[in-house]
Amino acid sequence: MKDLYEVLGLEKGAPEMEIKRAYRKLAAKYHPDVNKDADATEKFKEIQQAYEVLSDPKKRTQYDQFGSVGGSGEGFGGGFGGGFEGFSGFGGGAGGFDDIFESFFGGGGQFGGGSRRKSRPQRGEDIQTYVTISFGESVTGVKKEIEVETFETCEKCSGHGIEKGSAYRSCATCHGTGGVTKRQRTPFGIIQTSAVCSDCNGEGQIPEKPCSACGGSGRKRMKKNITVNIPAGVFHEALLRISGKGAVGENGTPAGDLLIRVHVGQSREFTREGDDIHTTLHLHYLQAILGAEISIKTVHGEEKIRIPGGTPNGKILRLKNKGMPKVNSSSVGDHLIHIVVDIPEKLSSTEEKALRKIAEDVKVPVQEEEGFFGKIF
Repeated sequence: MKDLYEVLGLEKGAPEMEIKRAYRKLAAKYHPDVNKDADATEKFKEIQQAYEVLSDPKKRTQYDQFGSVGGSGEGFGGGFGGGFEGFSGFGGGAGGFDDIFESFFGGGGQFGGGSRRKSRPQRGEDIQTYVTISFGESVTGVKKEIEVETFETCEKCSGHGIEKGSAYRSCATCHGTGGVTKRQRTPFGIIQTSAVCSDCNGEGQIPEKPCSACGGSGRKRMKKNITVNIPAGVFHEALLRISGKGAVGENGTPAGDLLIRVHVGQSREFTREGDDIHTTLHLHYLQAILGAEISIKTVHGEEKIRIPGGTPNGKILRLKNKGMPKVNSSSVGDHLIHIVVDIPEKLSSTEEKALRKIAEDVKVPVQEEEGFFGKIF
């Protein structure tokens, strides 16, 4: 599957409004009722699929972390097997062709109707930040307090955007209807649309005296501290989404989300691959030959393990359920121990005599004491 951000011509982490804007622009360009190129249908499918994932907070978070949403992509965009039935086949819902026309003609959605259409409540912006935790904290999970700069509800007007004792008056531009009628020449002929009034944002009324503290927006920029629960097992560069902890929207509309990129520090002792932990264990050659009981360090503490006699160099021992916890699950990965058998370059006279006696007993030919290369040269 192609990179979904690339399909929409965006960088990873693009704001929600940029995703919607890019989708509308490309969908209008490649819609088969407009574009008769041979590849337009396939291109339009890709655009629909990308928007289906990136416009959904849960699907987008999963895609950012894992590069997929757990399936082959079938079913995105509502399917295309039945052919295209013109503009009406897309309805007026989110992502439909009405929304695409809105990007051309400034709103409306009901072609030629001239009827009033209230603006949709716009939630506040998403806030993006990052937090750094240690490798050990990624094993156990941790609470972190982070400072973010965001928009909060204006205390003076309680988010209403007007001075206390003031009132609203009818908008002079739309005469209280919330919309204005436009006639515009397009490639499809002259189309009359009902656009949202830009002066009152479709409300039909404006305050007589906007709040002096927030300028009528109902919110003010400020810094605040937020406590974040980082789950056990979190991956490096994971993206956490906390709903409703972003910027408060204008005039009391819902808040956006807080997006936190997690930076996990490296460990000198452990290497992580998926939910498994890998370490290297150096054994004395006698321990590898005869076996031993050794204490090793895991991410969960000390563990005693038994090294079987005759363990070869390169052997991998597996400790079940001693790896990383899996995020939001009771499952735990494994700890894999990579054995390295250390062969000494020099032996003491006592060790050499003992080993020569063993070699003689088991009839294994070995180098003579004066040295193999010494005898030849």
